[in-house]
Amino acid sequence: MIERTIIRVGIIFGILAFPTLFKRPSNKLWVSLFIINGIFNHVLDRILITTKKLKYPKRFLPRIFKVNVVYDYLVCPYLSVWFAQQTYHDKLPKILMKAFFFTIPQASYEIWLERKTDTMKFSRSWEWYYSIFLVFIVKLISRGVLSILKLFMSMIIQRSSIHDKNT
Repeated sequence: MIERTIIRVGIIFGILAFPTLFKRPSNKLWVSLFIINGIFNHVLDRILITTKKLKYPKRFLPRIFKVNVVYDYLVCPYLSVWFAQQTYHDKLPKILMKAFFFTIPQASYEIWLERKTDTMKFSRSWEWYYSIFLVFIVKLISRGVLSILKLFMSMIIQRSSIHDKNT
């Protein structure tokens, strides 16, 4: 019963958090990062499931997906976008510190899900601190993607302004 509630809350959370993707300075940046992060989470989850490190006994649309689509495509991408929004202008030491502060609640939630519900189960070879490390690494990868997207978008803007001056 609690599993259904957790899945429903995840879906509602995903819907209600949608407006945060349109926060300035660039909603194109946040939507792109959201989509990329969802795909990355899905691929990572598939690897963990295929190697039998992780399984989701209770999940949304179990006949279609072996991964937890609500967590991979709704919950985690928002957390990564919010982390990226909070570190948009930060240098590496501050990014690492904020990554740690974003990681602890998310990893704690994953550990709680694994221990207290049937929504997520780790294999015996998977330790709780692997979750902390993995969440931390995903946050840093998301921030790296943000830096690449920022660079790419600034190049496009620069080219368009040069093109406008020449016409």
